[in-house]
Amino acid sequence: MSKRTPGLPQRPRGFWPTPREAVVPLIPHLPPRARYGEPCAGDGALIGHLRDLWPAGRCVWASDLEPQGPGIETMAVADIEAADDVDLWITNVPWPVTGGKGDPALSIIKHLIGIAPAWVLLPWDFAANGYFGRLIDQCSDIVPIGRVSWLGNGTPGKDNCCWMRFDAQNRFPAVVRARA
Repeated sequence: MSKRTPGLPQRPRGFWPTPREAVVPLIPHLPPRARYGEPCAGDGALIGHLRDLWPAGRCVWASDLEPQGPGIETMAVADIEAADDVDLWITNVPWPVTGGKGDPALSIIKHLIGIAPAWVLLPWDFAANGYFGRLIDQCSDIVPIGRVSWLGNGTPGKDNCCWMRFDAQNRFPAVVRARA
């Protein structure tokens, strides 16, 4: 299954809890210590995985349009104006919808990197679409992770996925990191 498989019931606001297996490949690419925010926190799964896998990271911001777990504030990404205590964002955004020209993911990423750099979990083919051209200069790193089980049943999805790092201050071409 895929987050975008035809016939798969669509989940409100694109909410899919982040599987642990999707987070493991990101860990070696995170800074030794950082304060991060998760603005599409959903049920907090990504925050929990990061806490377990990256103890030097500290979540200082957790919000979602419709929180699904405790300790997550109600807030739309577009309403975030500043986050002085956030060194970077780490998030699993709602993926682009068919015909949406990259949105909602594209708009969320553009907004977030105006505040701090962001690691974003996306379908691998995000970079193969024309709308990626609006972000390519801000993309510094791509970490491929392959296919993951979104349903938690051990069956991998149909989409290859990756983490992409975006930074409004980036001045170098993106580097595709080898899969560990």
